[in-house]
Amino acid sequence: MAASRGSYEKVALFVMVVAEIPNFYSGFLPSFFTIATFSGNSGQAAHTRRWIRRGEIQATGLAAGLGFATSILIAEAWPFIGTMLMCGYLVSQYEHALRKGLASGPGLDITKTEQQ
Repeated sequence: MAASRGSYEKVALFVMVVAEIPNFYSGFLPSFFTIATFSGNSGQAAHTRRWIRRGEIQATGLAAGLGFATSILIAEAWPFIGTMLMCGYLVSQYEHALRKGLASGPGLDITKTEQQ
């Protein structure tokens, strides 16, 4: 069965949308390394958790909007489904980094520097 030009375009849009999702998260959130390294300071745990969750919500909202709009554009549900799967994966990774950082991270405080 030969694929039509329209099906190639739909696949290309699907790939582009799903590949764009990590950019939303990196725009609102620090890296996994940064979260795991600097969130272990017990005095700042609630503050860190609140800001990480805020970033996750904003990035997921933008991603869901893009996935929904693309699904409407091509009249297929796959872009939205792929978007939500990618969001689920990314949120699980950020939450894992946060949990590990709070539980066993070095708790470095970036506001303090050593004076020699």
